[in-house]
Amino acid sequence: MCEEFIILKDDILFLKGDWTIENINCIKKQIPSNANIKKLDASMIEQIDTFGGIIIFNYFKSLEIIDKNKKVIDILNIISQHYATPPKPVKTSSLLKLSNFLENIIQNLLYFLAFIGELVINVFTHIKDFEFGILIKDIENNGVKALGIVGILSFLIGVVITYQSAAQLRQFGANIFIVNLLGISIVRELGPVIVAIIISGRSASAYTASIGLMKVQEEIDNLKVLGISPYVLLVLPKIISMMFVLPALIIYADTVSIIGGMIVSKISLNIAFVEFIHRLRHILNLETLFAGLIKGPFFGLFIAIIGTSEGFKVQEKPESIGEHVIASVVKSISSVIMIDAIFSVVYKWIGI
Repeated sequence: MCEEFIILKDDILFLKGDWTIENINCIKKQIPSNANIKKLDASMIEQIDTFGGIIIFNYFKSLEIIDKNKKVIDILNIISQHYATPPKPVKTSSLLKLSNFLENIIQNLLYFLAFIGELVINVFTHIKDFEFGILIKDIENNGVKALGIVGILSFLIGVVITYQSAAQLRQFGANIFIVNLLGISIVRELGPVIVAIIISGRSASAYTASIGLMKVQEEIDNLKVLGISPYVLLVLPKIISMMFVLPALIIYADTVSIIGGMIVSKISLNIAFVEFIHRLRHILNLETLFAGLIKGPFFGLFIAIIGTSEGFKVQEKPESIGEHVIASVVKSISSVIMIDAIFSVVYKWIGI
């Protein structure tokens, strides 16, 4: 229960009691919003500290003090001499924002190219530091352990595409064309992109976090002191494993997606499994399979380089790891979409 600190009588505001830090919350609740207040009487204030003085200065400095309390006046004089008005935020022009954005992009691109150059140089000069054990472990982590999540999501993708398309095809009596729609879209486009996005979120973030933690704990510096190249020991196995694993996961995801679509086709469109497989064999040629599969190594290359390069950018403080993990995921997914768009343009140009 708060005692009374402020009394309003006519146009005079009377302040009383102890205006100290212990009573700040109670005092703030009693501050009136009456615009007719003209005078202030602070003679009944018994104790006051800088916290109470700041409240008087902020809320009542425009009022006339009629009964001057020496304690209050001294506190207000001290506050007025040292009171700093917060600077007004400076508006940034759109041109400056654009230039800062472009500068950030250019700096990231230059760092990315410098990282690749450093990696290539170290591969030629320190290839002896490469360890096949790390490569096998990366293949297991990025491939075998990713089968579960890739399989579940791929199966659901096939189910959703088939289920959503079935109602439209049924209206035109074109049930069998669900095989064309599902097979070509999954194998050529959706399968590779979905797998790459899943691996971007799963593995690129793991690469950044693991290398970033090593940098925070100064393990990267220790490797350099020992004459071991961290690029060959840590980065090269991840790149090779990712370029090997992505095509295999794409084949796996395509198969699981088509199985999911085949099951829904049987239920919704009454297309027998034998009929589905027979038509799928006719529409899926080597050109279509190659068009989707060839994207895998490129996706894997960029995901691995982006994930590891962001790890090397981590500063020697723990909170920096989280920032660069987010950056690695965003950049990896963005690069996957950009590479896929480039492939689409190239396929259109060469007539695939």
